[in-house]
Amino acid sequence: MAIDQVDPHEVERAAAATWPASTVRPDAGWLLRHCGVLDRKRSNSALPPAVVDDPAAAAERVERFYAGRGARPVVQVSPLEAHRELDEFLAGRGYAAIARADAMVAGTADVIASAVAREFAVRLDTGPRDGWFAAGAGAGRPVEPGLDAVRAPARFAIAFAGPIPVGVGLFALAGQWCGVYCMATAERWRRRGVAGTLLRAGARWAAEAGATRMFLQVEADNPGAVLLYERVGFARSHGYHYRVR
Repeated sequence: MAIDQVDPHEVERAAAATWPASTVRPDAGWLLRHCGVLDRKRSNSALPPAVVDDPAAAAERVERFYAGRGARPVVQVSPLEAHRELDEFLAGRGYAAIARADAMVAGTADVIASAVAREFAVRLDTGPRDGWFAAGAGAGRPVEPGLDAVRAPARFAIAFAGPIPVGVGLFALAGQWCGVYCMATAERWRRRGVAGTLLRAGARWAAEAGATRMFLQVEADNPGAVLLYERVGFARSHGYHYRVR
């Protein structure tokens, strides 16, 4: 898949459709999101439209929304490359930049072809049952019960070495896109192909469901993860960060 054929705004709308928030309010092209269960910035931030004509009016609208919920206003400035003006305006209004990250994309066929399955088996469940949270905790992920609120068609993946759970992932569909979330590998099993095996299994499921593209988010200061994803076919689409006041 050619990276120049990907619309970053489309990627972000697919991410909004696949990640849970108890309230998602469309407002003048914005998506205002709030969640009383998941303490995640993606669940509790405002996502701008492709064009923001009046940053001041937009900021006031965002601030009213979060004030009504007793929460600090947070804006996910994404794609950052398209929203420099908005970003500068928010900085001048006292919003601090946090959590810089990159979105990466790949074709499902590329991931299937590139990610090498090794000695690990993968189980894909329709919900986070039968030890998915425990397996994630064993791999260093915080337990987030609110993930069972994922509304999109999804598969909760556990990788096993024999009977031992060694890694987890979450795959969720929105149209032709499959979002990749919650990837984690138990420490003693890292750099042995667990993540690649999980991604390949998720890509196969996504392709069978009709998805041709995948996306994920990775912290910009995590070069090891970036390299891992590049090895299985992912490339950078765009950057983003959050502005919080």
